[in-house]
Amino acid sequence: MFDSPLHFFLHHYGLPGEVDFVMQAAQRTQLALEALEAGDKPSARSLWSSVDGPALLSVWNSSNERFAKIGPRWAPRAPTPLATPGGDVNESLKKQVFQRDRLRCRYCGMCVFTRSKGSRLVALVAAFPELTPGMHVNGGSLRGTGKGGSLRNVDYAKILWSFAAPDHVFPRSLGGPASLENVVTSCSGCNYSKADLTLEQMGVRPPRPLVA
Repeated sequence: MFDSPLHFFLHHYGLPGEVDFVMQAAQRTQLALEALEAGDKPSARSLWSSVDGPALLSVWNSSNERFAKIGPRWAPRAPTPLATPGGDVNESLKKQVFQRDRLRCRYCGMCVFTRSKGSRLVALVAAFPELTPGMHVNGGSLRGTGKGGSLRNVDYAKILWSFAAPDHVFPRSLGGPASLENVVTSCSGCNYSKADLTLEQMGVRPPRPLVA
């Protein structure tokens, strides 16, 4: 039984130690934010500098390449998606889910961050712009080098795995509803790894209970 979709994916398609590497990077990002918010800018800089963006991007790309070569590792065979899938997560529901889960992935426990105005991450990028040269703050929101200022993977490699995403626990493609009961906060690593699979197919534990 795997702890999370991220653990499942990197177990099959990653290299030894990559799960720990990704989780440690997310922890250092969280600690950097806490240091910055406490007014300890030198510690915040040191912690944020220690997050190796190019290495995190390499783990993302190389694991995807191995998946493409090796093929699926889940069982049983994936169910056939429904002609009428479940609903999309609208902005109102997404906000409720993120607030309820306190911006923590319900699968792996990673602290996650949004890219929107008011995100804690904005302050970290603004404080040390030289550490994320492809990403900057404009009007309180994160901007990148893509078309119209969109963010590309290479821009936000330091936090590629820990961006917040709403995830249908029972997949949308199989009719899973967009509801507070079926949608949880996920890191982008778990969200991407889970895709349209059920937790039973992946052998992954159910979402972690809410922290009081």
